[in-house]
Amino acid sequence: MVEEGFVRSTKQHVGLALPVNGSVRRPHDAYFTPRWCTEALLDSGILDLRGKRILEPCAGDGAIVDVLRGRGLNVTGRDLNDWGRGWGGHDFKDGMTGFDAVVSNPPFNMMDSCLDRATAAAPVVAVLGRTLLVEGKRRRKGLWEVRPPSHIFQLPHRVDFSDDSVSGKGGAFVLAWFIWDGSGKPTQFIWGSE
Repeated sequence: MVEEGFVRSTKQHVGLALPVNGSVRRPHDAYFTPRWCTEALLDSGILDLRGKRILEPCAGDGAIVDVLRGRGLNVTGRDLNDWGRGWGGHDFKDGMTGFDAVVSNPPFNMMDSCLDRATAAAPVVAVLGRTLLVEGKRRRKGLWEVRPPSHIFQLPHRVDFSDDSVSGKGGAFVLAWFIWDGSGKPTQFIWGSE
């Protein structure tokens, strides 16, 4: 439980709860992914999602879904909460099967279980998270050694979740896309370009 005066560190549920100028944490951790983060993933060329049935299991207000659909991709949004998009009431722990890919920015406090389920359910997975996801003995033994990502795509800018712009200043968090492409190749670290 996080006390008042703490705020989640990303716009769609990613990161640790950190104090930010006395801010109060939003209900349901309603911090949604800036468009440019998803656009950077798609523009990187790391993944080819064309023709795939994609699930966004923590869709929130549809920030990731809208970018994917805007690129002509077949994506289904689901979320535990109803954000006015008609996909509330779906726990990501249920019903991840039947999809070729999962692209998401899950709540940080459920990141490990979401990664476990997503990488077991779909051959292609891309999850936005703080770079600290590479830390920890439990993650190393439980995920990274068992199913290491094929790519870690470091976003080129720090992410400020107060709006949808690229600021690079203040309130910023270091995020990367953790990607499993089903190839089984050793993890490749890629820096995003400006």
